[in-house]
Amino acid sequence: MKIPDHLRPPLLEQLEDQEDSEDGLIMRGSALGHALLENIDKRDLFITKFIESEEPPLEGNELARELQARGVGNILLEKNADEYLSRAKELFENELEKALPDLPDDVAIDVATEPLKMARQARSGLMENAFLVKDWELCINEAEHGRSIIPDYLLYQPHREGYPIEFVAKGMSSNDKDLISKGSEMQEEFLQYVIDVGYLKPWEDAYFVSHSLSVITKKLVSEL
Repeated sequence: MKIPDHLRPPLLEQLEDQEDSEDGLIMRGSALGHALLENIDKRDLFITKFIESEEPPLEGNELARELQARGVGNILLEKNADEYLSRAKELFENELEKALPDLPDDVAIDVATEPLKMARQARSGLMENAFLVKDWELCINEAEHGRSIIPDYLLYQPHREGYPIEFVAKGMSSNDKDLISKGSEMQEEFLQYVIDVGYLKPWEDAYFVSHSLSVITKKLVSEL
């Protein structure tokens, strides 16, 4: 993916301004920013810093996302991520269990109820978690369940037939290199889209896991 020319100078300036921050979210944002600039040494430095920072006082899906991001960081550093991902999975499952009994009959309602939001977030997290531990069948299953509670109009159009990591998981499960490559290309295209339309601000951490999934997927493709 390519950082637009107009974004590169403010990105470099922002990364310089926040280089000494001890806030975990900002450090993770710095890791993402340097990753997008393909400065892997700097990326790894900030990944290490945010993993070593104190866990924030979060709970539920928010804590699960935090733990998952730390697990992803360890994967990029080629360290063991099992503890973080196991804790994240348990939290996502607990949140999903709490939300399921109260899901509305119509999931396409204009304003999602809190249980519906919780369920969508948990399903997404469980899909990504399964991918990260290379449980391909579980990843596919969670992706299908996740789409069942999200109307098409809320999905990025190419994802209506399947999420990028879902295609990769299907390819890994069936040894289909074309599906794996398709999923990798879709993930790359999605990240380029969110950069181009301004959703992804590389000095923030929101897309750290999404970008890292792309990196992990490309590594799988390179090993085919």
